[in-house]
Amino acid sequence: MKKRIIALGIFLSLIVAAVIILPQTLLKPEPIHIHAGFQVYADDKLQDLSDFKYMHEMPCSIDGKPVEGAPKDEQQERAHLHDQTGDVVHVHRQGGTWGDLFKNIKYEISDDAVVYANGQKIDNLLDREIVPYESVVIFTGKHTDDQKYLKNAVKKEYIQEIEKKSETCGS
Repeated sequence: MKKRIIALGIFLSLIVAAVIILPQTLLKPEPIHIHAGFQVYADDKLQDLSDFKYMHEMPCSIDGKPVEGAPKDEQQERAHLHDQTGDVVHVHRQGGTWGDLFKNIKYEISDDAVVYANGQKIDNLLDREIVPYESVVIFTGKHTDDQKYLKNAVKKEYIQEIEKKSETCGS
């Protein structure tokens, strides 16, 4: 009887492990490639997020040979910046949110931020899924004339130009 209980426990443990582990290893997230534009104004000053410290970089080649099957950081694949372009986000995983982007670039957006998406005021930016060609403008701190700055929001045509450029690892 004791052996049956132990065998049953081992069997159930294997089933639980299979249910938890197999989907994570066998079912890879569906890759996508979308872009959206954004700007952050702090105290009415446009923030420059094109510095290398905000960029997601991975080697395309080592010693001149392409890197095939290089491991990907799934969190970074959700939303990131690269090629020192600090106003166009790249999304490679379904469900990437604006919160993922700001987490990945280590840039904090305050709870009292005023946010517009495509010219419309919105709430809960960080939970919002990034959609193709969306243009988000974020105001933190003191801001005086939102409409003035909204006229300079990232345009779809600019995002499309960024898409055409040669990108890091084609991503």
